[in-house]
This record gives sequence, structure tokens and C-alpha cells, in this order.
Amino acid sequence: MHLILIVSLIGIIYFIQERLYRKYWKKGLRTGLTFSREYMECGEEAELALEIENDKALPLPVFHYKFSVDRALRFRDMENSVVTDFYHRNDVFSILGHQKIRRTLEFSGSERGHFRVESVNIMVRDFFMLRLFAMNKKEDVGIYVFPKKIDVERLMSLTRGRVGEMTARRSLIEDPLTFRGLRDYQSGDPYHAINWKQSARTGEWKVNLYEATQDAQVRILLNLDTDSMIRADRLLEEAISLASSLARAHLQKKERVSAWANGLTEEGDTLDAPGLGSELSHGITIDKYLTMIRGSEGKDAFLGILDSEITSINRNTLYLVVSPYYKEDLLQRLDRLQKEDATVLCVVPYYRRLGFTPRRSYLVGWEVNEFAD
Repeated sequence: MHLILIVSLIGIIYFIQERLYRKYWKKGLRTGLTFSREYMECGEEAELALEIENDKALPLPVFHYKFSVDRALRFRDMENSVVTDFYHRNDVFSILGHQKIRRTLEFSGSERGHFRVESVNIMVRDFFMLRLFAMNKKEDVGIYVFPKKIDVERLMSLTRGRVGEMTARRSLIEDPLTFRGLRDYQSGDPYHAINWKQSARTGEWKVNLYEATQDAQVRILLNLDTDSMIRADRLLEEAISLASSLARAHLQKKERVSAWANGLTEEGDTLDAPGLGSELSHGITIDKYLTMIRGSEGKDAFLGILDSEITSINRNTLYLVVSPYYKEDLLQRLDRLQKEDATVLCVVPYYRRLGFTPRRSYLVGWEVNEFAD
């Protein structure tokens, strides 16, 4: 008799609590994921914060919180996780009534990309651990991991020379009443710009700076096409890093920079290219643009933009081309740019075993380590 009463009592308790969980388990339940930053450089560290609030009296004895994100985000804490093509996380909590939990996960960005957590799965068990309640919740949070920055000082010395030649060739009309100051002499600066008096006084070459009728600018044109079938992805990734690093280096020198690439998003859409800018914040705009590239429109799209540039040449622009592909159809267009008195420098990423032949004076090779991570 006592056993029957005990079993009946347990059955009643189970029935009541099951009804309570079924009706109220989602009430007052708030969850969220937040990245500590909107963007980061490749190799840097950031945090992903997980917050759960159970704003009701009913406790949640077993609470599963599951999400997945690209494995390019390398998390330090690998407990409760599985890594395949994605990093899958399954955290388990026991949450009391009116309790708030926050957990912070540290990670580093190992590859370029815009990585998102679009949804999470939430599962809760009742007090007897017999019934499972679940829901899928949209989150849609993301972080940009910018292209890896590389040392481009060797290329910058070449671009400075090109800009100096262009400035001298343009012979821009300058107004001495708008004298801006002095700077150190750089290779390629015209001799007429040297301030001889200040150079003699300081013992170092100094160059006058004026407000010109038209400032020099840099236009970066990135071709994501190569005639090499050997590790083409590695070669193109280096080309993107070169474009990003060159843009940042020129912006740090307060030069006006614009960029264009024949890239496509993961969905196959074209991207709106960044316009002209000279602030360091413009580098973030360019990096976001380059970060979203997941494919290429192909060679013809790049040749088309060169044709467009030829018809509307800005002779006060350094056309800085980054292209692993440098066959005659592309070079002939760069020849036409030069023939129209444009200033051109073309950087060609290549593998040593495939070699590089500088068939034009404006071509410069950039050797890529084929087997680098």
C-alpha cells in the first residue's frame, strides 16, 4: 500500500513538473553571443562571450547551448567541442531560477574571412531528466579577420620612386603661399623641391611640401586569376595580402588610395569597390572589402577594368597592379596605360619553381613560399 502511494506521489510530481517545464521553460530565458570586436588582424586574439539569463523561479537543471563557427577561428578552450570543417561547441550548464551566466571564450583568427554564428541550438531537460525541450534561435553575429599583413618595404621603395617620377613629370603648378612644411628627402623626389637652406642647416636633405593643384593618388588593381594550377589558392591569398599591405602602407603616408578587385563573395555576388580615401580608417574599409572575397570573376573581368582605366586615365595616379597572371593580353593593356603617360607598377606573386620573367620595366616579382601554412 505504501509503495503504491509513493509511486502515485512520484507520478503526480512528475506530471506537474513536466507540465510546468513544457509551459514555462522558455519564459524569461534570454541568451546571446557577442564578439568582443568587429574586426581583427589575422593572427590576433579576440573573445566570444556567451550570456544566459533565466529570469524566472523555475530552475533549468540541464541546459545545453550548442553553436558552430568556422574552424579558422581557433579557440583556446577545446573542452566540450569537436572540430571538423567547423568548430562545434556544446556547453552544459545547470541554471537556477533568476540566475545569469556569462562565459568568455578566447580565440585567434588563423585565416582571412568574415566568420559568423548564424544560429544556436538550445536544449533543456526537466527535473527528472526524462523530457527534452529544444529550440533553434537565430543569432547572426560575426567578425572580420583581415588579410595577413606582410612586409612590403621593398615594394614601397619602388612605389615612392614611381610617385616621385610622376610628380616631376606632371610639373604640377604649386603656390608657394600655401607652403605646408618640410619632410625628409626620399628617393625619386625632384631636385627642385629640395630646400637647400634647411638642408645645409640640419645636415640632412629636406624637401619642401606645398599644397598642389592636384595630389598624387594610388589605385590598387588586384587580379585574382592565375595561369598556374599549382596551389593557386596559396598564390591568390598572397596577392590579397599584398594588396591589403600596400594599401595600409600608402595610407600611413597620408596618400590617397582606392582599390578594385575582380573578386566575388561566397554567394557569387560582386563587391562594391572602395573609393578614394586618405585616412587610416579607409584601410579598414579596404580590408573589409578584401576580406569578403571568396572567388573570382575571372581574367576577362580584370582585362575589362583595365580597358576602362585606359579610356579615363588619371595621369596623377600610380596604377599599382597586383596579379599572379602576367601574359601578353594583360601586359599589352598596361603598355597602353604607360603609352598614355600613366605611371604603372605591376607586382607578380610567383613560385620559385615556376620562375618569373620581367618582360617589362614596370614588372616586379614577389616570390611566394609555396609550402607556407
